[in-house]
Amino acid sequence: MRKFSDEFPRASRRQRSREPETRARAERRILFALACLALAEALHATPPEDVATLLKSATAFHRKGDYAHSIPILRRIVQASPGNYDANLLLGEDLLHGGNMEGALAPLQVASEARPQDGTALAFLAEAAAGLRDYGTAAEAFQSAVARSSQSEQFLVAWADFSLDRSHFLGMYLRTNRRGEATMLRVTAAGRPEADETRESLLEDSAAKDPDQRGIWGELGRVQLALGRQSKALESLKEAERREPQEASTLRLEALFAAVEQRWPDAEGRLTDIGARSPAELRRVLAAWPGFLVPGPEVAGTVWDCLRHATAGCSLTSAQPQGGDDLSPKELFAEGRWEQLTALPPKKEVSDGFQSLWRGVALAETGACPQAIPSLERGLRSDERTGGFWLQVCYAGEGDRVVAKLRAMGDEIALHELKGDMLLRLRNDAAAAEFEYAEALKGRPRDAKLLARLADACQRLGDAEQARKTAQAAVALDPQEFTAMHTLALLAMNERNYAEALTRLKRLVAMNPNDDWTRVQLGVANSQSGHSEEAVRYLEPELAAGYPDPKGALHALLASALRKLGRADEAKQAAAQAARLADASLHSSENEKADAPQ
Repeated sequence: MRKFSDEFPRASRRQRSREPETRARAERRILFALACLALAEALHATPPEDVATLLKSATAFHRKGDYAHSIPILRRIVQASPGNYDANLLLGEDLLHGGNMEGALAPLQVASEARPQDGTALAFLAEAAAGLRDYGTAAEAFQSAVARSSQSEQFLVAWADFSLDRSHFLGMYLRTNRRGEATMLRVTAAGRPEADETRESLLEDSAAKDPDQRGIWGELGRVQLALGRQSKALESLKEAERREPQEASTLRLEALFAAVEQRWPDAEGRLTDIGARSPAELRRVLAAWPGFLVPGPEVAGTVWDCLRHATAGCSLTSAQPQGGDDLSPKELFAEGRWEQLTALPPKKEVSDGFQSLWRGVALAETGACPQAIPSLERGLRSDERTGGFWLQVCYAGEGDRVVAKLRAMGDEIALHELKGDMLLRLRNDAAAAEFEYAEALKGRPRDAKLLARLADACQRLGDAEQARKTAQAAVALDPQEFTAMHTLALLAMNERNYAEALTRLKRLVAMNPNDDWTRVQLGVANSQSGHSEEAVRYLEPELAAGYPDPKGALHALLASALRKLGRADEAKQAAAQAARLADASLHSSENEKADAPQ
C-alpha cells in the first residue's frame, strides 16, 4: 500500500540536518490549514434551523405552484442535506409538475429510500416515469407504493387510475387498424362465459379480421364445441392444426374432440403434453374441463384421476416442466413453457423487447398479472397485438382487484370514484359514471379531483354548461387539476373558440409537456388560428411517433400547414398519408357493413 510519505523524494543531507525545525513548521502549517478548512465548512454549512426556515419558505412557494422559486431553494437544501426526505420529496414533486420529468426521478428515488414504509415518493416517481412514457417503470413504482401503503385508498386509486388510463389508451390505439380491432374483439370475448353465443360471435369476427393471432382458432373451436356446434368446431380445429399444430390451444381442442369421441388415451396424451410444458396451463385446462367429458373409473389415467378427485390435488399440476432445458427464450415462448420463461431473469433494456414480452406473457399465463404488467409494457413495441391483448386483460383484472380491496376496506367514497372511472373509461357509460361521482361527492363535496371527473362525465353526456361550471369549480379548488383543465380545453375546442383553447392548452402542456393529446390539440388549434409554424411544431412529431389518426384528418391539417410554410415535398407526403388513412377507414367501414347480418 502506498504511503503518504511516498509522494515526496528523500531529503538531502543538508535538509536532514534541519529536519526537526521543518517538521514543526509543517505541522503548524497543516494544523492552521485544517482550522481554516473547518472554519470555511462551518461558514458554508446550513445550520439545522436554516434548513427548517428554507423548507418552510419552499413549501409556501410549492403550495402556490410557484416552482420557479421553490425549486432553487429545495436544491440548496438537498445539496446541504442530501438525504432530507421532505426536501427531496418536494423537489421531485415540483420538478415533475414543472415539466422536468427526468430531473424529478433522482430526488424522488432518494425520498422513497429515506422512508421505505411510505409510498408517496414512489407514486410521484410513477407519475414522472409515465410522463417519460416509461410505463414499465411507472407500473412497478405504483405497485411498490401500494405494497408499502396497502391500507391507503390514495395509492390504490392512483394505481387503478393508471391501469384504466393505460387500458383506455391502448384500446383506442389498437382500434385504429383492422388487426388491432381483432385484438380488442378478443379482449371483449375473454370477459364472457365459455358457452356464450356473444363470445362465439366476437371470436369469429376477431379471427376474420386477423386470422394469424396466436391460439385464436383453438379458442374459437373450444367455444363452438361448448355451444354444441360440432361441425363448426371441427372446421376451426382443422384451421388450428394447419396454422399452429403444437400450440396449447390446438392441443386442448384436440383433447376435447378426442374425449367427445371417447378416445380416452388420445385425450390424455394431449393433456399430458400440455402439462409437460406448463403445469399452470394444465391446471387452467383441467379447471375448465367439462364434467360430462370425465370418464368413469374403468378408464385409467393420472389425468382422469385428477379430474375425478379435484379436491385431492393433482401431481401433474404441481410437477416441474419436463424438457426444454436447452431452449432459447423464443423457443420456450413458442412451446408455451411458461414456468421456464418466468424463471429467466427479467430484462429492462430496450434491445430485449421480445424477451420482456415473452416473460410478460408467461407471467400472465401463470396467473401473475401484476408482475406481468411491467414486462408487457417494456415488450409492447415488439408485438403490439400480443402485448396489447395481455395488458388489456391484466389491467382490467387490476381494476377489479382494487374494487374488491376498497369494498373490503369499507371505503365507500373511493369505491364510488373508482366505479365511476371504470364505467367512464372502460365502458364509456357516462350516465352511470355521473351517478357514481355524484355519490362520492356527497362525502367529499370539495374534492377537486372528483369534481373534475364529474365534469368529464357531463361533457361526454353533452351537457357543456354543467361540465364547464363543474370544471371551473375544480380549478378554483386546485389550479393544477389536470382533468378539469383538459375538460375546459376540450369544450373550447368543440366550440371552435381557439383563442381560449390555446390559453388552456398552453397551461396544460406546461403542466405535462409530454401529454400527447394536449400537444396534438395545440397543433390543431394553431392550424385553425393560422399559426402554421406552431401547428407543424406540435403535429409533426406526434404523428411521426404514431399518434392515432384513423381517418387522416390530422395528416391533412399537417399537409396544409407545411404547404403554407413552403415545404411542398413534405406537404405532399403528409397529404398522401392522409389520403391513404381516409381510404383505409372507408374500406374498413364497408367491410363491417358487408360482414353485418342482413
